[in-house]
Amino acid sequence: MNQPEKKEINVIGVEELIGEVHEKEIQVIAFKLKEELVSVPIEQVVEITNNRDITPVPKAPSFVIGVMNLRGKIVPVINLKEHLGIVDEIPEDIYSRNKIVIVETPKGEVGVVVDEIVGSIKFLEGDILPEPIGTIGIDVKYISGVVQLDRELLIILNIESIFNRED
Repeated sequence: MNQPEKKEINVIGVEELIGEVHEKEIQVIAFKLKEELVSVPIEQVVEITNNRDITPVPKAPSFVIGVMNLRGKIVPVINLKEHLGIVDEIPEDIYSRNKIVIVETPKGEVGVVVDEIVGSIKFLEGDILPEPIGTIGIDVKYISGVVQLDRELLIILNIESIFNRED
């Protein structure tokens, strides 16, 4: 009995695609905290607001500025600089100058007051470097990594780590 002859099929372009690996693109929302350029992955940002109607909460930790009503949802608003240990004074015009970034955390939505919104920044996953120990004013356990931009170092915050603290 004759066995069927095996034929090699060559599909044009398939070999080139198999060897090609696409690197994942990461997008973050970047903002300033004092001198530091800090960011949060865009998937964790719910919105950026100018809402200034913050109600103080008695006996709350010192980094909690108060709570705000965000379309019927009560959201705590915190001073992220103080929460991360960045020494800075709260300016008197904090409610008129600063923006509030609403982020999704393991404990629900939280508003964080930032000094200035820089904007959206994209980079490749391979551009992320380990956090340089002791060179940034933020504890490394709150940092997912850093990216060297043209003139600045972009710090990527680890939101899960920051808001899983037992404070």
